[in-house]
Order: sequence, then structure tokens, then C-alpha cells
Amino acid sequence: MDWAAAEWADGQLRVWQGDQTLTAPCRDDPAAVLRELLLPLLVRGQVVSVIASGWPGVEPQRVPCPPPTPGPFVTVDPQIRLHPLPGLVQDRPADLIDNAVPRILGHLAKDPNFDGVLCLPGRPSAWVQISAGEVVSFRSFLTVEILSALCDLADGPDSAGFADAVGQAMSRPAALAAELASVRAERALARIGPAEAQARMAGLLIGAELAAARPWWLGQNVTVIGTGWLADCYAGALTAHGVTAGRADPAQAWRDGMRSAHRAL
Repeated sequence: MDWAAAEWADGQLRVWQGDQTLTAPCRDDPAAVLRELLLPLLVRGQVVSVIASGWPGVEPQRVPCPPPTPGPFVTVDPQIRLHPLPGLVQDRPADLIDNAVPRILGHLAKDPNFDGVLCLPGRPSAWVQISAGEVVSFRSFLTVEILSALCDLADGPDSAGFADAVGQAMSRPAALAAELASVRAERALARIGPAEAQARMAGLLIGAELAAARPWWLGQNVTVIGTGWLADCYAGALTAHGVTAGRADPAQAWRDGMRSAHRAL
């Protein structure tokens, strides 16, 4: 291939070229790590274009707008031409997302007539309103970061208590901090186990997020781009409140989005 894709997120750089995916820790110099990962794959004199999301110093695109396309290339090595993919920014409410953009692009590449809301669970989670081929608005949430600070996310939560906690938080979101403290107290007193505590905390946090994101999903066509227990939690919470969400694979959406971005060069 004469091009590759890269993503800088969560302290790691991930590079995808052809059928190879490489990752490496990366805190503050993604260009250096990109060279370390990519140059051994190239033959002498070969020049590749790299579509990169989450890249530092890139001016985001203001919504409402069509999905972003890669900017002009920056030479990070004689053999590497980096095309940064802008993030998205909005003023009211103030918000910024970047690594969700390839998945948005990928979903629209597969379904260009999609009209509705994309729910992207993750760090952060994001709700993105799409209409007439444009990103109209979005809202992101630090739900998973807060949950990971409260409990171990190595395994998914037990289902016990999750749905009730979602409903509890949606009906009384102002009591969220107090209800989280109650769950922690019950766990410390050995009244509940770690799996149930995690399920209830996840339910409370996701329920509070659903309450705040109600304008983005109520009465909307919603697709959850995610797999695993976290995406299952979002889809289950939506189903419990009358929204049957579609599902899409985030890895496939990311690859489709990067292909779409490359075609736009």
C-alpha cells in the first residue's frame, strides 16, 4: 500500500497499513513514534501518505459542517507525508471531539443517507447528530473516565442492578454523586459484590448521561458504534427507554472512515 492510517489516543499510537496493525506507547511525540513504527515497513525510497486522527496542533472544524477531510500534508520524514484529520468543535455547548471522526466518516461511507444520531461509547463517549450529510451538533461525556476512577473495568459489569440504576439516575440525576457514594458504601460493607457494584455505578453514570443527552436520542434514529460490554450497556439502556438502536462495529467503521479520508486526498 502507498498509504497508512494512524490514531493517537489514550497514550498510544496505533498504525494500520494493509493487513498490519501496530501499536506503541506514545505520550508526547507521536511523530517520533510514527517513524519508529512505520519506517521498518517501507523499502528504500518508498513514500507513503498517512491519514492521522487525534494529531496535536490541528485546527478542528466547526459544526454544522460536512464530515472533515484530511488537511495538507506535513513531512515528518522524507518517506512519510502526514495528512492530519481535523476534529470537530462547537461553541454551544462548548465541546470538542477528534478520534470519533474516523468512525463517523466510516459510518457515512457505508450509509451516506443516514439521518439520525450516532452514539460512540468510549473515552469520551459522544452523541453525534447527522442530517443531510452534515454533522449538525454533538455532545461528549466523561462517563467512562469517571467509572474507571471508581472501579476496575477489566471485566464487564454483572447485569444485576444495572437497569434499575439507569432508571434511578434518569429520574433523579441531581442525586448522582450521592447514589455513587451509597454504592461504594454498600461494597465496603460487603453487602454487594464487586460485579454488582460496578453494574450499579455503570448504570448510574450511563443513566445520568442519557438524561443529559436526551435531545440527541429522544425520537431519533440511533446507531451505537461499539462492541463489548460498554456498548451493550448503552444499547440496553436505550432499549429500556423505548429506543431500539442499530449497532455497528467500531473497528470496521474506523477502517472505512480512514479509507474514505484517503479517497478525499
